[in-house]
Amino acid sequence: MSHSMVSATQIKKWTREEVHQWLTTQVNIHHIYADKLLEEEVSGEDLEYFQKKDLLDLNIKHGPAVKIVSMLEDLKSGLQHKSQFPAYIKKWTQEQTVSPMKTEANTEEPRIVEPSGKTVTRKKEEPKPQAMGAEMLPSKVGVVSLTLLQNTLDDLQQDEFKRFKSCLKDFKLNGSQDGKKYLRRETNQGNKLKNLLTYGGNMMDYYDRFVIVMNKSRAEQLEYLQFLTKLKLFCVLDFDPDSAAPGGVCSSYRESRVANLHLPAQFQPDPSVVIKNLNLYKQTSWVFCNGRHDLESESGRQLDYKDWFKEKRKEIEHMVSFICKPEVLPNGRTLVIFLLLSPVTDRDPIFDTFLAFYSHVEESIVSICESRSTFEKWKDLIQEKCEYDINTQSIYELTLSEVNGTIMSLGPHNQPSGRLLPSSDSSTVVLQQKDEDRLTALDILCQNQCEKVYEENSTEFQDFKIKVEKEFYRGGKVQWWNFYFCEKRKAKPFIRRDKYDNLIKIVKCQTKDPKTTCVLLNLFHHPGCGGTTLAMHVMWDLRREFRCAVLKDNTLPKSEVAFQVKKLMRLGKSDKSQNTPVLLLVDDSKEAENTQTLQDCIRKIVEEDYTGRTVEDSSNSQVIILSCVRSHNPKVQYKHCATESQYISAILTKKEQDDFEEKLVELKESHEKPENFYSFMIMKSNFDKKYIADVVSHTLKDLDMSTKKAQLLFYFALLNSYVAESDISVSLCEDFFGMKMAYWGEDNFVDERGGYKAISILHRDIASACLEELHKSHRINESEITINMLHCDLFFKIGVVKDALMLSIERMLIKRQRRKDGDEKDTQFSPLIEKIHLQEGRDKIQDIFVKASSRFFTSASIPQALARYLYLNQRDFPQALNWAENAKRITENPYTVDTIGQVYKSYLKHNIQNEKQKTPRNPGDLDTNLKLAKNAIKAFQRAQELAMNEDQPDEEADDNLSKSSYNIFGYVGEIETVLTVFEILSKLPFFEEADPVKQKYMQSFLNGKMSINSIPKNDNEINSKYVDIIQEHKSFLLNLKAQVKNVFEFLNDYYTYMKGNDAGDFETRNRTKISEHFKTYITLVCSSPEEISREQTSKPKLRLNMDIEKCRKLLEEKNADTFAGVLHYLDKTAEEMEEILECYKFLQQHCEQITKEKNKDKNNFILANIILSILKPNSKHVKSHKELTDLLMLTLQDIGVQHPLPEPYYLALLLLWPSSNAEDTDIRTYVNSLRNSFRRKLSKFMRMRNTITHFYLGQRKGLERLVPKAKLDECFAHVARKARTNLAQLWRSGDIFKDKKIIDRLCRVNGTIEEGELYANYGKLKIPVRPAYLGGINSGFSTEKVSFFVGFAIDGPLAYDIKYE
Repeated sequence: MSHSMVSATQIKKWTREEVHQWLTTQVNIHHIYADKLLEEEVSGEDLEYFQKKDLLDLNIKHGPAVKIVSMLEDLKSGLQHKSQFPAYIKKWTQEQTVSPMKTEANTEEPRIVEPSGKTVTRKKEEPKPQAMGAEMLPSKVGVVSLTLLQNTLDDLQQDEFKRFKSCLKDFKLNGSQDGKKYLRRETNQGNKLKNLLTYGGNMMDYYDRFVIVMNKSRAEQLEYLQFLTKLKLFCVLDFDPDSAAPGGVCSSYRESRVANLHLPAQFQPDPSVVIKNLNLYKQTSWVFCNGRHDLESESGRQLDYKDWFKEKRKEIEHMVSFICKPEVLPNGRTLVIFLLLSPVTDRDPIFDTFLAFYSHVEESIVSICESRSTFEKWKDLIQEKCEYDINTQSIYELTLSEVNGTIMSLGPHNQPSGRLLPSSDSSTVVLQQKDEDRLTALDILCQNQCEKVYEENSTEFQDFKIKVEKEFYRGGKVQWWNFYFCEKRKAKPFIRRDKYDNLIKIVKCQTKDPKTTCVLLNLFHHPGCGGTTLAMHVMWDLRREFRCAVLKDNTLPKSEVAFQVKKLMRLGKSDKSQNTPVLLLVDDSKEAENTQTLQDCIRKIVEEDYTGRTVEDSSNSQVIILSCVRSHNPKVQYKHCATESQYISAILTKKEQDDFEEKLVELKESHEKPENFYSFMIMKSNFDKKYIADVVSHTLKDLDMSTKKAQLLFYFALLNSYVAESDISVSLCEDFFGMKMAYWGEDNFVDERGGYKAISILHRDIASACLEELHKSHRINESEITINMLHCDLFFKIGVVKDALMLSIERMLIKRQRRKDGDEKDTQFSPLIEKIHLQEGRDKIQDIFVKASSRFFTSASIPQALARYLYLNQRDFPQALNWAENAKRITENPYTVDTIGQVYKSYLKHNIQNEKQKTPRNPGDLDTNLKLAKNAIKAFQRAQELAMNEDQPDEEADDNLSKSSYNIFGYVGEIETVLTVFEILSKLPFFEEADPVKQKYMQSFLNGKMSINSIPKNDNEINSKYVDIIQEHKSFLLNLKAQVKNVFEFLNDYYTYMKGNDAGDFETRNRTKISEHFKTYITLVCSSPEEISREQTSKPKLRLNMDIEKCRKLLEEKNADTFAGVLHYLDKTAEEMEEILECYKFLQQHCEQITKEKNKDKNNFILANIILSILKPNSKHVKSHKELTDLLMLTLQDIGVQHPLPEPYYLALLLLWPSSNAEDTDIRTYVNSLRNSFRRKLSKFMRMRNTITHFYLGQRKGLERLVPKAKLDECFAHVARKARTNLAQLWRSGDIFKDKKIIDRLCRVNGTIEEGELYANYGKLKIPVRPAYLGGINSGFSTEKVSFFVGFAIDGPLAYDIKYE
């Protein structure tokens, strides 16, 4: 759109968008001012009547307002706007406009530099209105200065003007000492600092995050760096190696705020992993860029510039590149501040860091210098290298004290009394900022929330109020501010839903007669009917009775959330004071099991905190989880819910409708066009489908379906209909349009989520109605929109923002519905796929999945879903196997491999069903079925092997499989397939199940007692073919009984020795199913006792075997035939242990040549010696520490470092753990082997369960340094019985290690925390150790020095009583 010659008539025809384009491209004002006119729907016809005052009323700054009016007048008069000054004057800042002609103090006549370089005095003249109207200048000083400048330039002849410019150029380039006297002190740098930090406002709310880069500080500067605690710091890049030591900036900051200590190398490679590991956004990352002296290690050494340039510069550049990624910190919403606390040099790492930032965010860098001389050196370095003048972006005339005071004065302000939490006996405590920083999972609601944060009579507060209310009533999530506004004078109360009183009553009742430490209350609600708002309303009104918090990070482990909830409960309290109940809101948990798991974790950790309390005291240790659960059938789910619950639906009572009518009257008084508050209006209409349909129809009626805007609307409708909380980022929408998108329109809502702006249709009902309207009026189906979306290349490029969209699309394709989670029904596939299947069938589904598999080429979920669709819905097993194998090739994990097994198993059962219809039977079917069974069993075994080796549950796990229970699913599939094979065999003519004799033949065959040829059978062709087929699969069939027997034994151990985790219906069904399978197994294949006896007597060397058997029988009777069984004797007598040890000594002497269990017996023998040395140190049966060590070394050399059982490596911990003056470099290897073998064997069954520490590291030497728990308990043998009842609670909470008697017995070990891992340090040897208690180390991957006690468990060494140095 060209505006070089535009008439007044043409201006009237401009649309709102054309006005916006003229303002940004021709007037060249900042887009935030142009956006304000667009938001006010200013068209050309409106613009024609605008005066400067109208623009100022819109909060447009004086300068831009004058510019708009001036250029508008020129357009209306038909003139092209032309400046009367040289072009470079346009680039002057406010400071540059005022400074060159500023008058000296007490001088009536201004001093001006003439072309000759001399300073002359001019008489002050009145400004010429015709040349520069006074209304166009921001201040009186500016009027005088620019008028004087104009007059001076007017008086100069052309030649003189050339000499004037030449003189200025020489003055700039020469930099002579004489010239420096003309540099005058820049005034009003306080306002300049405010403008730089607030983007021209009064509040520090424009920038989402700040990045600080700082150099060496001095001790006297610390008191003036308090402002760092006020800024929303993303990270600090610190070049002071002493900063973390006492007296350093980092150490000072950490006294009141949380900062995790990092290195530049930790900021690579995957952004999502880095953000999660380093706790970015949640806590400040303090990055040491050139050494860290407090670590006293090689990695903490400070480098000179030459070495730093070679070794560290690349790391800094990679880190800066990471920080400046739009998906990490959005462009324009992050300010980088170089805080120069000491002079810089010509070769300075901080300057290289500036260059790295300059290449990414040139206009978002501010420099704050401790002195003018530091600034001038800094400025010269940058000018020389970048040809960039940093003066306008720098503060150098203010002292650090003035900088600190200026920043601290900016709003929003910290509450004067602090953020307050309710406490016992109607008291309150202050929530310290550092404590709140640590509670990263919780959004804490204080009892004085929102109070005294803003000056409430200010314009800024009123604008803020309008903005927050508008966002909420249009469809945004409710904020605490919305409730606060409704409590103000003259405001109408927040609308109370019909179930409000019931919910308040239920919550309060839980504290009057508590039966458990953690209660779960479910609030079931239709999506979009205000369920979360109701829950938060209840929390708001209970904030003075409960410590209230919202779970804002559901990705954290439930154990970590539980630990933080306990911390919230105990904040500001002594060990003996009563706890204040916590009300925790969990908003729309994906699965009911997730919230139940959280409840179990909280219950467990809170009960550990009951040490020394009476029953009455412990009853106050209460956590109430208020879980908001989206449900399509909230009333039905409420009726079937076993726990306390409430529900609300998309139906308003008469009183609620009246309340909404009254609220609308209030909104009309304070808001323009409240009828566009669609979320509010939908509820006011009582969720009237006709109203929603009319809104959608009105929106779409004039929409050109071929435009990109229409396409994007289709995508929003599809995503928001099928995926809760889905959106598309603003930046991605702008890329889609190929232009900056200043405004979307009143029919959609722009919401802040996760640090970036995103767009979504404001209500799910509107999104669904859009799809219906598109299908009805334009014949556009969901399948067409889905395929078009999958063909859009832009949506599938790499980046955190795009990854979020891709995750939403993937969920839309694969996420199933489950009735127990509140969905309308259980589905085998996602609702979108189910609907397309019903409407258009297999071909369209296959087209979608095939295209999706090319988009999500690194995800196995799509081909896995297609495989399931093909074998469950279409019975196309060959194609299903093909896609299942594709999924496995992408990612071989328990879920993809299990799908292969399920396809084979279903194929097998499908064949069996078909064969029942056949007469006569075909022996060839047996061969086919045995091959299918063999492949199924192979797949299930591999799936189980992968599950046992898996560190964490795969995020691509099938949504219908519980991740906490799936670890035995491979076993279940294997059992089912083996039993199906047994069933097939039992139907053969010579193995018929109905004939007891023939059944025994099958048992004998499966036990290897009878060959298939010796089985009596009719001599006919069919039987001969069956025999040939069985002979061909003989090896496979004869191994089946042993395989399934081992599985049953393992599962029996699992259910016997592992504590349950209340995982819900899924695990209960699994256990019931396994029990039924075991009954079938017993019936089909187990032999009689007589057969077992005959087998025993048929062995050679009978006498020796009988003696060995006698020993083993004794060990079995005493439950000492296993490693775990021997450990139990720590609590028994020395005489019993001596008898056990004698048995193992006999087995050691006689079984080495005839048993494969020699290593197992040797392990038990060593352990028996260790235990007897503790029970009876002087026993003649006990071998020395050296003898046991030598015997163990033989075992370790024999088995290597990849043995499947953890026991020998556990013994290595006990016998080979280093002392303070010894370093055994192999111990680290054995610790890793112990962890790996434990993980393979047991770790998957330890989720939500803890291992037991049987020994602790004491202060003595040899075997005497192993201190069992029972010996520590003896320290409390003298205390009263009532006090001793709390001994177990002391152990559970860890408070036992604070007792002096325990401290005197145990050895405290020094260590470090690095990359989130804990290590025990012995010189240069670092041994990995695991924290014994939840929350033992802080999240965020901060590098810290610590000390702790060491305990030895079957999964490795554990750290107790971890103390940060």
